[in-house]
Amino acid sequence: MKMLNFLKRIIKSWLLVRKFPNSKIHFGVNMDKNSVISDNTVLFSNVVLQNANVGAYTYIQSSSVVLSANIGKFCSIASNVTIGLATHPTHMVSTSPIFYDNTQPLPFFFTEQKEFENIMRITYIESDVWIGQNVMIKSGVNIGVGAVIGAGSVVTKDVESYSIVAGVPAKHIRYRFEKDIREKLLASMWWTFDDVKIEKLSQYFKNPREMLEKLNELDKMGNDKI
Repeated sequence: MKMLNFLKRIIKSWLLVRKFPNSKIHFGVNMDKNSVISDNTVLFSNVVLQNANVGAYTYIQSSSVVLSANIGKFCSIASNVTIGLATHPTHMVSTSPIFYDNTQPLPFFFTEQKEFENIMRITYIESDVWIGQNVMIKSGVNIGVGAVIGAGSVVTKDVESYSIVAGVPAKHIRYRFEKDIREKLLASMWWTFDDVKIEKLSQYFKNPREMLEKLNELDKMGNDKI
């Protein structure tokens, strides 16, 4: 039986590599048919994707689980991260699905119907987000562009763009940049540029102000000059 399961995993990994040839998919990745990844994405071993969309140049480290989520481009997601935590009813006598949801994969139920609609809301991780190891993110949360989530955090509410948050529950610590820089970076939408333009700008990424100035120069020149 162990050998059979191992062979199934090999076949599944091979099929995923065939399906997404322009990305790097390590052994043991589990993706359902509703999940899609863009080019130049990296999924490390034992990553689980269910009803997930992952943008280009994003990587997800080993043993992370992504449920019902849209993830943008250039995101850095560490290992053992869980995105899309489900909810249970707290107004009932028990929070166990044995009493309210007979569709769950359990051997026994005290109900013959589904009495609580455990809706898995879509979680949105925008582009250029860095999520540290062992982070847990509740379903339905929106993480803004360029945000940083500290390792071990539990995120229960939306996170602003370029905000650094940490803790249980996660709280705002500081912004990565001053307000004018944040606004200009968001307005630029640099993560939507084609690879040629990004490559041209990448040498200035060490200094956000310098990058924005260079971007302004390129825009004045016109895309045909890039």
